[in-house]
Amino acid sequence: MQLLKGLNQAVYFLLELCMLGAFGYAGFQNSQHPYGKYLLAIGLPLLAAAVWGVFAAPRSTHQLGFPYRTLFVLAIFGLAFFMLYQTGYSRLAITLGILAVISELISLVIG
Repeated sequence: MQLLKGLNQAVYFLLELCMLGAFGYAGFQNSQHPYGKYLLAIGLPLLAAAVWGVFAAPRSTHQLGFPYRTLFVLAIFGLAFFMLYQTGYSRLAITLGILAVISELISLVIG
């Protein structure tokens, strides 16, 4: 059971990094202004990481409780899915979404 939990935590961390990458890429692609591209490519992942760190990080002092944390996590991953899907990477977005849901379900089941 500990092996499954450790493996899921590693996958979950990689999914978080992919989520931040999706925000950065989508931010870069969705702006017409030359400096706006870079501002969104840097700003969206920073904002997502800050909000994630406050409400969803395991060692956060303000971590949300059971149903709200799960809803928050799925909403953030859903937003990353939607933004990545809009850039034309539909298969990658679907893969990210499915893996995020599976990983969240596994973490709920095994604690």
